Amino acid sequence: MLHLTADAAQVEQRYGLDARRSLLFSAIRLDSHPLVAPLIAQRGDECFLLVRQQEQGNALSAGVPADQIRFYAPWVTIDPRIIADSPAAESLTSLVADLAADGRVHLAADVVLAHHRVLSDAGTLEVTADDQDPVPVVAYEIDTASVLARFADWRAEGVQVARRLIEGVEHLDGLADELSAAEDTRFPALTALAHERALDAVLLAATPNYTEVTGHAQPPGAVAVWLPAAERLVVLAPSGTPGLPGAPIGEYPSVGAAVAEVSPGTRTGVEEEFVGIGLARELERAGAELVGISTDLGHWRDVRDHEDLAFQVIAARASVSAIEAALAWAERGIDDGREFTELDIHAVYLDKITEFRTTHDIPFAIEPYFTNLHSSNRMLFPGPPVDFPINQDTTCIQLDAGVRVVADGVTVATSDMARSLPRTEGGKEAYAFFFDVVREGIIGQLRPGVVCEDVHEGTLRYLAPHLDRMREIGMLGTEIDFDTEYRKRNVGHLMGKQESFANELRPGYKHVLQVGSYGAAEIPWRYDNVAIGTEDLWYVGRDRTYVVSKR
Repeated sequence: MLHLTADAAQVEQRYGLDARRSLLFSAIRLDSHPLVAPLIAQRGDECFLLVRQQEQGNALSAGVPADQIRFYAPWVTIDPRIIADSPAAESLTSLVADLAADGRVHLAADVVLAHHRVLSDAGTLEVTADDQDPVPVVAYEIDTASVLARFADWRAEGVQVARRLIEGVEHLDGLADELSAAEDTRFPALTALAHERALDAVLLAATPNYTEVTGHAQPPGAVAVWLPAAERLVVLAPSGTPGLPGAPIGEYPSVGAAVAEVSPGTRTGVEEEFVGIGLARELERAGAELVGISTDLGHWRDVRDHEDLAFQVIAARASVSAIEAALAWAERGIDDGREFTELDIHAVYLDKITEFRTTHDIPFAIEPYFTNLHSSNRMLFPGPPVDFPINQDTTCIQLDAGVRVVADGVTVATSDMARSLPRTEGGKEAYAFFFDVVREGIIGQLRPGVVCEDVHEGTLRYLAPHLDRMREIGMLGTEIDFDTEYRKRNVGHLMGKQESFANELRPGYKHVLQVGSYGAAEIPWRYDNVAIGTEDLWYVGRDRTYVVSKR
């Protein structure tokens, strides 16, 4: 029998890998990091670490021995040489089926529900799972009016700050008129989601969703429950948790028992990409019928992002200031003949975030959200910085990063943008062109009524006449069909308190952009000895679309 666990402490103890710090997508996916977390697979005396191939460079950079890793979900790349020596299973299911010689798989309680479902649905595996130990909880009911008032106060202050930041920025003229603290549809929209999926209760365990409904930081082990019929909001937290908002309404032997008691029915929406199978089984034993709504909740956040536009502006302006300053520092250092490391650039980047907040007297915290910073000499894979040298031999530095704007422990906005420092002639020419692609080829398409997947196709049409030139300057080969490969990834996405995986500018995504849509547009380009990231944040306004992260 094959045993799987997602226990982060075991992963760090056995492999020296802190997934939330060393793996990029575990940091980006705030609402679903358990879905992309590495898994330990044990079969008798054999142990392997199961890792998505997009994290290959990060796992190896963290020191995990290559012979102890098994990759799955092949990484999308326009340079197949990068992954030629690292085979990857098509999916977690196929990898697990290959490792489970007798077809039996047992999951620890911490393995995410989504994994349990896909493995069980495969039809070729016998899947069992551990229960989690029940934890007594207290229930507090929160007055939704107090939540709305809390956000309204933050937003009113945010509007004033954002207007100061963009005053005099000519290409953002008119954006200040779009800033408002008046609209807040979080609860009606959540009720509409629940009605559409015929839910009696919505359980919110992932931090972006918990804080979005409570307006408070999430204590360890706490979850929120939205009851759409009565429009009631209840927080469940381990007994003894201090400082909970609202008024106490009861004590229960477990989360499952509490949900069964407060919900008027059994259909319960859960974040299948976040909650573990242990909690899911606890809910089911208490009578709940679980409905996966991770994507629905991502969409619920995405389409309301314009309500927090002021905070998005703060995040975008902080990001462009810090990222461009850090790369300018690196460029001067290389030109002066100094040798330093990726971590030194990262330290400058963090200092510049602090400097931006101080200089502009911003009353909210601005913290790192994720950081993809690497020399192309180390790897072409995206990933966090390590102690790798930067010097005259460096071919390119990519800094693709985001910040979080935080009010009293609640993330009210995030950013995601990228700049690069290419040092080869081909890389420099390509990088200049990629700004045209992002700002004209992608953002130039964005207006009300445009469908997300159509933007991707339009981007490929924009790129097509230039691909021969990319080949001439050594930035593209003939090993692949470019359009086929690039259709496997996005050219941008919406932002909903994190990078959106619910609404991407990518084939298959049918969301229609509206006035108020907010997101990122990007062209990642990793070929030969250069990994270039070019990405900007955009906002579809009433009269035009703005490039919010342009200086």
